[in-house]
Parts: sequence; structure tokens; C-alpha cells
Amino acid sequence: MKLLARAVLPVAAGALLLSGCTSTQPGTASPAGSPSAASSAGESSSADPGSASTTSLEPCTLLTASDVSAYNTFEAPEEKKLGGARLCSYRHNVTDASEESMTINVGIRDDAPLDSVNDTGNGVKDIDVNGRKAKEASSTTPLGCTVALGVGDKSRVDVNVISVKTVEKACQVAEEVATKAVEPKLPKA
Repeated sequence: MKLLARAVLPVAAGALLLSGCTSTQPGTASPAGSPSAASSAGESSSADPGSASTTSLEPCTLLTASDVSAYNTFEAPEEKKLGGARLCSYRHNVTDASEESMTINVGIRDDAPLDSVNDTGNGVKDIDVNGRKAKEASSTTPLGCTVALGVGDKSRVDVNVISVKTVEKACQVAEEVATKAVEPKLPKA
């Protein structure tokens, strides 16, 4: 019974974190501060995101088994639709209590702009991923972190890590996966 709970809990937690990023916030967007050194030093892939689109992307081509292999041993990817996203999910099932469980997801949101990322408990911060505008939202209940990458004016791709021991580790892994594996495969403006 405990093993079943360990298998179901990460999926439920991921659904909660991903669903927290689907609604829009009323108001007018404004700059959050000065540009980061990374975005001012190099050419931005989203300086004018315009009509770039995610509709032709497939989630399990954005995140492959080799992309996540450095973080743990994962089951075969599961591709599904969840909370308005086309999702590819890699889950590590623990075999004993000393192991750290981890689920890494990539979700393509064809109709959710970057500004629609919701606060899931610890605020939403603007970040830069390889010169692309992005946002990061983390949560302690359930424990996890999402890095949302803007694609065009109307869509985004979310990298989500859940079921690790700390929020800091979840955000570290989400940022690394977004930077090294997912962002380079996204359409440029």
C-alpha cells in the first residue's frame, strides 16, 4: 500500500502544480526591473516573440530519456494531456525509503502566454533562460518548481520538477533541464 501511495503522490502533486499555472491574471504587465546580464550580453531568442508557436511541438521530443538520465533512473516517458497542457512525464519510483523520488515534466501550453503563470506559493519571478524570457514559480505544498519558457505572444513551455527533498533542488533541476535540454529545441522569434 505504501508503494502505491508513493507512485500516485508524485502524479497528483504534478497535476496540482501544473494546474496552478493555467489561469490568467487581470491587469497590465510591466517590466520587473532591469534586464539581466545574460540577456543584455547576448542576442535574445525572444526579443520580439511575435508569432512563434508551439502547436507543431511534441512534448517527448523536447525532453528525452537522455536529457533526464543525469538526475536519476526514470521509467519510460508518459505522454498525456493534463490541465490544458500536452505533457511528457518522467517518473522515478523509489524502491526504498532512503531514495529520493523525482518527477520531471515538460508541458506545452499552446494557449497560455508567459504572463499567465500563477503564484503556486512562493511567488513568481522573472528569469532569463538562454536569452529567452521565462518565469519561475515554486511551491512547498506540494514540493516542486516550474520554469515557464515564453514562446511567441500566446504560448509557453513549462518544465516542472516535483517530489524532491527541497524547493531549492527542484528549482535547480528545473532550471538546468530548461536551459540545457528544452529551450534550445524551441522555435526562435
